[in-house]
Amino acid sequence: MGFELGWWAPRHGLAACATGETLTGAGATFLLPLESAWAAQFLNVSGSAVDYQATDSGAGVTSLLQKTVDFAASEAPLGANERAKFPSPVLTLPVAAGGIAIVYNLPGLRTPLNLSGGDLADIYLGKVTRWNDPVLARNNSGLALPNATITAVHRSDAAGTSFVMTDFLARESLNWSHGTGVGISVLWPGDPAQVGQPSDAKLANFVHGRAYTIGYVDLTDALATPHLAYANVRNPSGEFVRPTERSIASAIASEASSISLPSASADWENVSLVDAAGPKDYPLVTLAYLYTYQSTDRGFQPSLEKSVALGQWLSWVVTAGQNDATALSYVPLPSAAVSSTQAGIGSLRFNGAAVSPCQ
Repeated sequence: MGFELGWWAPRHGLAACATGETLTGAGATFLLPLESAWAAQFLNVSGSAVDYQATDSGAGVTSLLQKTVDFAASEAPLGANERAKFPSPVLTLPVAAGGIAIVYNLPGLRTPLNLSGGDLADIYLGKVTRWNDPVLARNNSGLALPNATITAVHRSDAAGTSFVMTDFLARESLNWSHGTGVGISVLWPGDPAQVGQPSDAKLANFVHGRAYTIGYVDLTDALATPHLAYANVRNPSGEFVRPTERSIASAIASEASSISLPSASADWENVSLVDAAGPKDYPLVTLAYLYTYQSTDRGFQPSLEKSVALGQWLSWVVTAGQNDATALSYVPLPSAAVSSTQAGIGSLRFNGAAVSPCQ
């Protein structure tokens, strides 16, 4: 994909657009590697900087609500109750897609584990507490699973990865859906062998450094942690699938062909790419979203120049910026999601007037 700006393209190149602006964002650690790459490249092509702080999804949304950032990021769509808290409508803009890996540390085990959603729910519910439990052995015949206590690790902050994980567990386990439920921050069952970590990178490093642990992180952080094992996960077709760019892209293509995405200004609460139905589809996949005020004058330190730079940034992210997705083990957005984001960018307003394309 070459350099594109869509309807934001200036007549005489990007340099004629807003330059020297600084955009600020906060939120999901899931997007940190991609946001960092995007910011560096966007500065080179536009002269405008993007300062992204990987706090967590909940903190990012709170910062947007408090008008201390220009955009927030999360893998979790805003619920109706969250949207109602904002003083002005907020746009939901898909910008990336990726997968969540189930990581674990079993010394001496070289063959990847096979795990179902029910297995994982039972582990996090404290119903399966030892690695050699028959529940785990039935999907891993021939593997010498140790007689050791399982330490389940979860995100201790308000994390989009927890939203995707709990969404998956709720679809796979009635006990989970009727109990713990789905969210970026849930009341994890009170298992004494359960541990919280405040970011995907820290969770990955914790699992890597402590035997007999299991957790969940974005695939990018799993791959960035040397020698960290991750499981094959059973999908709705009954196949145990390894998280790869191919299996994640397959799942996203399957779901994109079967669901209709809302407009950027509408409610995305029920949008989920978890548990795609194809036999080659990895079941733990997600879109990642940026949120910003549709009326940019209602946001953080508003100005017309910064509003134009925000439009440039968002449009660049979903066009040229998608080149970085594959290189960093994300998956480029499906065309329907790109179209939704571009339409949302076209609806940006400053003091009631459309934010005009840069000239």
